[in-house]
Amino acid sequence: MSKRIKNLVAKELEKRLQGTESVVVIDYIGISANDANKLRTGLRQKKVRLTVVPNSQAKRALKTVGISTADSLLIGTNALVYGGESIVDLVKELVNSKKEIEKLVIKGSVVEGQFLDASATEALAKMPNKRELKGQIVGQALGPGRKLAGQIIGPGSNIAGVIKAVIEKREKENPAAAA
Repeated sequence: MSKRIKNLVAKELEKRLQGTESVVVIDYIGISANDANKLRTGLRQKKVRLTVVPNSQAKRALKTVGISTADSLLIGTNALVYGGESIVDLVKELVNSKKEIEKLVIKGSVVEGQFLDASATEALAKMPNKRELKGQIVGQALGPGRKLAGQIIGPGSNIAGVIKAVIEKREKENPAAAA
C-alpha cells in the first residue's frame, strides 16, 4: 500500500473514531464469513461499528483521537469495535457473540483512557450499563424521601383516624347535638 493510500485510510479511521472515548480490540482471525456477518449484524443493531484496519493506521488514528494506550493490543490481526450507547452494552454483545463464535477473541480495551486487559474487558459485561446505573441512583435517592414521607403521613393519618372515631362516637351518643 502506498504512503498516500495509508494516509487516506488513517484519515478515514480518524473521522470514524472522532468523539469516541472507548474502543475494544478483537482478534477476528479464523472467523468464517457467515459468523463475521452475524457478528457485524448484531453489533450494527446496537449502533456499534467493527472496523478491520492495519495496525499502523489504527495506532495513528487512535493516537490522534486521544486513545494511545491501545498500542500494546495492536499486534497481529485486529478489528476495532466502538460506538453504541455505552461500552458495557458493546462488551455484553461481544461476550454473547463469543459464546456462538468460538474463534472470536477479545484482546482488551481502552475505556475512557484506561487500559483494560481481556479479562477486565469481559468483566464489563457483568456490570450494569448507564441506563441501569441511573435507575439505581434515582431509586437510592428517592428511597429516603419515600421513608420520610411515610413517617410523616403515618402519625398524621393515625391522629385523623382517632379524631374521626371521636366525632362518630359523639354523633351516635347525641344525634341532636351534631346537627
